[in-house]
Amino acid sequence: MTVRADPGGVPETDLPVRRLTTADLPAITELAADRDWPPEAGKWRLMFAVSEPFGVDDPAGGLAGVVVLTRYGGTLAAIGMMLVASRHGRKGLGRRLMLHALALAGDAVVYLTATDYGRPLYERLGFRAIDDSVTYRGRLHAGPQATGQPRAIGLADLPAIEAADAAVFGADRGRVLRELAASADLFVSFASPADGFGAAWAKDGTRVIGPVVAADLGAATRLITALAAGWTGPVRLDVLGRHPDLAAWALASGLTTGDRTALMVRGGALPGDRSRLYCPVAVAIG
Repeated sequence: MTVRADPGGVPETDLPVRRLTTADLPAITELAADRDWPPEAGKWRLMFAVSEPFGVDDPAGGLAGVVVLTRYGGTLAAIGMMLVASRHGRKGLGRRLMLHALALAGDAVVYLTATDYGRPLYERLGFRAIDDSVTYRGRLHAGPQATGQPRAIGLADLPAIEAADAAVFGADRGRVLRELAASADLFVSFASPADGFGAAWAKDGTRVIGPVVAADLGAATRLITALAAGWTGPVRLDVLGRHPDLAAWALASGLTTGDRTALMVRGGALPGDRSRLYCPVAVAIG
């Protein structure tokens, strides 16, 4: 493997980046284990359905690194699941993967969530931190919600949900919502989707609750309670710092604080009425 210096002076490998397919899932699982990441089969199935996973092959076998790009039209994109094998660390491969994804994103506003380990690279590439994101996990013990119960959606509800979501998210993520409607454990909405909707899906024995789009905190907690109802295993919520009341509710309802990452953006401000976006689908795709 040869190594060269890119124009910014950071070493970058010459190994080509290619689009991954579901046939690469075993190699992705091995790469995740190398970095002590969980296999997250459910999340990767979602990534392959709605996003563009890319990777670099290791000449010795398997994958040397992966990254996922999710494009929402030409104006907004997310980058996530950036992972480089430990044996290839600090050789510029992460930068190469990021540059590949950014080139494909073009002029779009791009966002991601960064660990402390990855944040310096993203800052060098022009990203700035605008908030933090905290994961809450555990068994939810919320009390019953007596009024304003959401209901399970049908296919006929999707156009109204997509329209309500576009106002909040600031871009069309209909592809993601349609995939969740087809594959999520639950997808619920109030009578008017503008008041709120949400989904829950399985990931390695955990029920991930997201997205949660709601008019206010009360609507958000009613959605989350409905999405966790009947589930005896752990749940996961990812909550941005802009929603401290939801974070306090999660702790009071039996969840515990987990990973903290930084929400970072490049190329402009995030669009939409983000005050109503209480939880993402996943931090990798927003």
